[in-house]
Amino acid sequence: METQLPLVGAVKEVERLKRALSSGDPLLLVGPQGSGKTRIIQEALSANPQVLYLEWRPTLHQLLAAMARALLDAPEDWLKTQTSVQLKGLLWKALESEPVPLVLDGIAGAGFPAYRFLQRIYHTPGVALFAATRDAGTLGALARLFWNPLKVLHVSPLAERDAERLFESAADHFKLRHLNLDEFREKVLPSAGGNPGQIIEMCRLATQPRYLSGRYIKFGPLRIDTVTKFAR
Repeated sequence: METQLPLVGAVKEVERLKRALSSGDPLLLVGPQGSGKTRIIQEALSANPQVLYLEWRPTLHQLLAAMARALLDAPEDWLKTQTSVQLKGLLWKALESEPVPLVLDGIAGAGFPAYRFLQRIYHTPGVALFAATRDAGTLGALARLFWNPLKVLHVSPLAERDAERLFESAADHFKLRHLNLDEFREKVLPSAGGNPGQIIEMCRLATQPRYLSGRYIKFGPLRIDTVTKFAR
């Protein structure tokens, strides 16, 4: 999501994540792609740089390598010589000696090897685990860690007024005012259903010549490409 654009309609979600980070109480953010989970995390972490933030990796070894890069400042040549067992031992030791909160963004299809590794981290004193995913089904084996519904934050669609505010901000950001925005706005807002990522993506695509015919925005193909992107 475009971080230059203002954060709209997610103040309560940011504040709850900030409180969780401060207290060390684990929290899972759940919402469809484009709902603003990553932006909420970015906003909450802006005042707390002592958090280890990682985008999810499809295999345990890739996740371990990403953690080693961030936590140990490990060089690539050294990482290529390390096995998963070696990396797990080094990371456990590092986190147990200097605990930091860990944020895993975009979890999808976690397997049991990742679960067993993160289970130990989850129960390490001083280490709080935070995560973001599309829905409970995409957590995979990590659903065993994030089972408590009281520690789940569902990211809701934007209210109508907030969606309108975001559209206007995106139209200014992408310099769309010379186009016929009235018709475009009437199609974007209901089709996005309050999803901020989709609103921003449709406005971004409207800058590209293949979706334009003079001042007219060809909404059909633009919408199809947006849906295709967010269905991945």
